[in-house]
Amino acid sequence: MSLLVCVATGPELAGLLPDFAPPIETGAKSGGGDAPAVSAVSGVSGAAGASTVSGAAGWPEMQIWPLRLKAGNALCCITGVGPINAALALGHVLSRAEAEGTPIRAVLNAGLAGAFDLEANPLLSLCAVREEIWPEYGLHDGQSVTAGAFGFPQWQPPRGEPVRDRLALSGVEALAAFGAKCAQDALTDCRSLTVAGVSASFARAADLRGRYKADLENMEGFAVAYACARQGIPCVEIRSVSNKVGPRAREEKDFPGALRALAQVLPALNLI
Repeated sequence: MSLLVCVATGPELAGLLPDFAPPIETGAKSGGGDAPAVSAVSGVSGAAGASTVSGAAGWPEMQIWPLRLKAGNALCCITGVGPINAALALGHVLSRAEAEGTPIRAVLNAGLAGAFDLEANPLLSLCAVREEIWPEYGLHDGQSVTAGAFGFPQWQPPRGEPVRDRLALSGVEALAAFGAKCAQDALTDCRSLTVAGVSASFARAADLRGRYKADLENMEGFAVAYACARQGIPCVEIRSVSNKVGPRAREEKDFPGALRALAQVLPALNLI
């Protein structure tokens, strides 16, 4: 069984795993064989050297690379930005890993997110998402979307309530089989919503925050969590706060710093 670590972009993967670089050779690999470590952290055979954020922007999406974590081998991938790319990538990666004999048994989704309130969730803070919301599913009356007013849920699980616009996510304990554990104050539990269009106005940011009581905004979380739920796989989501949601002043954003803060995620989870 394997743990899949996924991110939306190459720079986020480079931030999360500063010593990682994809293989030089063409064609991605799953983690079926041994995955040698780089600086006892992570790596792949034939790696091109330690990653840089600028160089990572060109790393290919929807491919599978092996990692070595503290408790053993794992896999990683870049999904691409937005909910459609994320859903496509998870479907592809989960099915490919199964076919290659390294079935995924848990997913760790990491990346950046905006915060609605920087006092509650300051820049560069690390948040564990415990609920994902997709505010764009349901019946649109011209001003807002109501999921329950639409006659079709996205999915009716064999047991439990139908899935419409909300999904509960697993806590770090879901990764215990891979050696994960976390200090109580290392991460802040949050609710996040997933959008295809980043909020760029005060009105939209205020409406989403007021309507859904969300702490964070991201572009892939619900799609990744939904793909995992359909396969019965636990999904853990960790976000580094990079900006205030909506229009923001210079001091209300720090994307380079948030990418660097991602390097704290795997040590905080005892995975490296």
